[in-house]
Amino acid sequence: MKRLIAYKKKWDDEGVVSTVGTIMALLVFLTFLSMIVNSYVPVWMKDSESSHMNVAYGQFGDLKQSIDTQMLFARMSDIAGQAFTATTIFSPVTLGVDGVPIFSAPTIGELTADQAKGPWNAWFKYYPNKVVNTTQVVNETAAGAIRLEVFNRYFIQQSLVYENGAVIKYQSDGMVLRAQPTFEVRLLNNTEEITVVMLSLIGFGSQRGTTKEGVHSKVVSVSMDEYKRVHTDIYINHTSQFGLAWWAFYNATIAKAFGITPDKYASCTAEPTGYCYTVQKQAPWGIKNQMIRSPYFKLTIALNTTSLEYVLTLRLKNDYLNQYINMPIIKTFRIMKVIVNVAVGGIGAQVNI
Repeated sequence: MKRLIAYKKKWDDEGVVSTVGTIMALLVFLTFLSMIVNSYVPVWMKDSESSHMNVAYGQFGDLKQSIDTQMLFARMSDIAGQAFTATTIFSPVTLGVDGVPIFSAPTIGELTADQAKGPWNAWFKYYPNKVVNTTQVVNETAAGAIRLEVFNRYFIQQSLVYENGAVIKYQSDGMVLRAQPTFEVRLLNNTEEITVVMLSLIGFGSQRGTTKEGVHSKVVSVSMDEYKRVHTDIYINHTSQFGLAWWAFYNATIAKAFGITPDKYASCTAEPTGYCYTVQKQAPWGIKNQMIRSPYFKLTIALNTTSLEYVLTLRLKNDYLNQYINMPIIKTFRIMKVIVNVAVGGIGAQVNI
């Protein structure tokens, strides 16, 4: 029988070096990959999301401009006694941001049009006839909003909203009205001339994604009603998630028209010609109730904690009985009534557009 001889295995240094080199290469690759995922991609995506919101804000500005231009053409045609031909205008809107392949998912945005959102109401009484001593009630309404809600993951989540001729920027820590609607207050010889717009958006629709979609808009009706003998205060009411932005806009606009400075509200003085400002804050909603009044107006807002919508009331004071020295008489009140057909994305079946 042959005897088997066992040979001792030799140590292979080249194999060890190869294994260690592979592990080190993997560690370097994983470190580099981790640096990209945890540092570079978030900064890149945050900048991209921030830039996208700036672009979208400009696009909402273009949407407002296109509707305002159509309103102007309609008014000019009406003044000239010519028929107005309604034209559909397409305003592109970029919904979201494409992600970084492999490293980050896209940032989705949703564009919606809802004719039931943000209802408005203007109410007062006036004398339609100089001879007959009988008042008539005016109760004008409007509603509708277009909203782009972007679900940012690196930059703060924001929404852009177009309602009643204004563009509002909204985020979790506040809101601001960036593009102003038609609202003008003029003081002439202790009398007021006021012009407001009541803009109705008719149509539903929504699109979600990161692509460039848009809004079809067509102004189908513009009319201007003028009231000379207003016999009550004028009330403008609004219900919306963005009421604080409207509150700040009305307060600033009227204060500028009458030269009201903040020191007037240092303490509360008696109604109807006194000044006063109060605010109630409550967690987790922030401002729950807020009121400011002067001899010219009273502006209140209250949060509905169930629907999370603000109920705003603007009372434009009118000394129609000529009882107070500091309170003006509303000489002329104009309401521009506008109806706009809208559709998001493809042409919708809800409206004739």
